[in-house]
Amino acid sequence: MSGTRRRPIDRPPRPIIDAESVRLFRRGTRLVEEGREEDKEFKRLAMELHRRLGLKPWHQNIFDLDDSPPVDHHYFRGWKWVASLRDQLGALAWPRPRLVSDEERRDEADDAHQPEPPP
Repeated sequence: MSGTRRRPIDRPPRPIIDAESVRLFRRGTRLVEEGREEDKEFKRLAMELHRRLGLKPWHQNIFDLDDSPPVDHHYFRGWKWVASLRDQLGALAWPRPRLVSDEERRDEADDAHQPEPPP
């Protein structure tokens, strides 16, 4: 008799980035810019965000991550995971404005000069 009777655990495989995580990341980044990395508030905030993202104790702090990958290949996977989370949080915290092409600008200008049809 082959196979297993083990039932898979139904849980999300990746952390969920929600509005609260984005808010914590934004606040933590401001504290880093102000040089308040030793404050109690920053340490509490970093720990709360770490837990909220589902990171383990051996993962690097999301605010303290090096830009260059670690030399030891055993740490690379965890570093890559935290780096991708940081990039996603950065994109959500400070979204870039959508670039409008020249063609779209001309279309909008033409639409503005068109008379409204009667009701």
